[in-house]
Amino acid sequence: MNLSMGRACAAHRQTGLGGGAISMTAFEVRALQEFACACFKNAGVDHEDADWTANVLMTAEARGKSTHGVSRLSDYVKALLRGKINSSPHREILQTSPVSTLVQGDNGLGPPAAREGMISAMKAAFQYGVGVSTVQSGNHVGILACYTELAADEGLVGMAFTNAQPAIPPSGGKRAFFGTNPMALAAGMGNHRVSIDMATSTVARGNIIMAAKRGDSIPEGWAIDAEGHDTTDPNLALLGAVLPMAGAKGYALALGVDVLSGVLSGAQFGNQVGSIYDRDTEPAGTGMFFMALDPAFFVGRKVFVERMTQLARNLTQSPKASGVERIYLPGQRAREVEVARRMHGVFINAQLMDELNGLSETLGVPLLNRIEGTPSV
Repeated sequence: MNLSMGRACAAHRQTGLGGGAISMTAFEVRALQEFACACFKNAGVDHEDADWTANVLMTAEARGKSTHGVSRLSDYVKALLRGKINSSPHREILQTSPVSTLVQGDNGLGPPAAREGMISAMKAAFQYGVGVSTVQSGNHVGILACYTELAADEGLVGMAFTNAQPAIPPSGGKRAFFGTNPMALAAGMGNHRVSIDMATSTVARGNIIMAAKRGDSIPEGWAIDAEGHDTTDPNLALLGAVLPMAGAKGYALALGVDVLSGVLSGAQFGNQVGSIYDRDTEPAGTGMFFMALDPAFFVGRKVFVERMTQLARNLTQSPKASGVERIYLPGQRAREVEVARRMHGVFINAQLMDELNGLSETLGVPLLNRIEGTPSV
């Protein structure tokens, strides 16, 4: 691999429908992460916060969650530069009881505040068996698995919830009210880890944002327009609402997430939650909720690992439907993709390359060059 400084070009894959070609540039994940970190630092963010936020974005990219990966970098930086996100927050961690904390995010980047929340919950769990933490005055946090897996890596069970800008309607409604309000849980180690990370909408709103950026249509059943009609136009969908998963059940889950992350935390909730995409400088007011459980206070750590292992084996060895080669644990496929992409690199499309080159020029950050050749994933 030939890595040098400069504008990325050259290594391409041609894809597309109807004979159309899409230019794709290949990068090492590490190179993109270093670039993202430098962009955040040049936008006024301190090194620790910049490094963690870049890690969260690039973990998503490596796992194939591009809607929460490199495509978010320009949006985060633009929000920092116009004051929508505070580049130098003074976060406070308030110990409200032996097992609970409140993190005041001071409208800084979401990932560092979320990390503080999970680590605070973990500290309490190690001592008391359970720890909970809420975050107020936050922003978009990226994929929640990055936080729940901090707990799982230490032998704990980690849970995370966050609200977001209005995106889905209540059951029977036609206006966006709740965010896609994702939830996550991680437990177990190695090949027997379960890592659930899911939005309460049919799809993450990021998929629609990505489609709008590319000029693609979206499948029927994903969203409605501002008048409540089904639409395949992502721009109309962004003006309307993403549909909740499983109908009324998804709506109820979104509500439950908002009770924990918005109402309980003292953050904004429901249709009061803002967005980093808003053109004003009003804080988004995103809220979060984290919980950590230490199995040592329940069945014991050794027994818990044994039982998680047995559960994973029983699940993955259960009878498969016709044509199915393998049953995966939640999160397992993404981790395998991550290993391959960190080894072989990732593709960035031409539209996103324009955004990265624009950041390079605006912030004076050289963009580490591409991989010579073609990644296999």
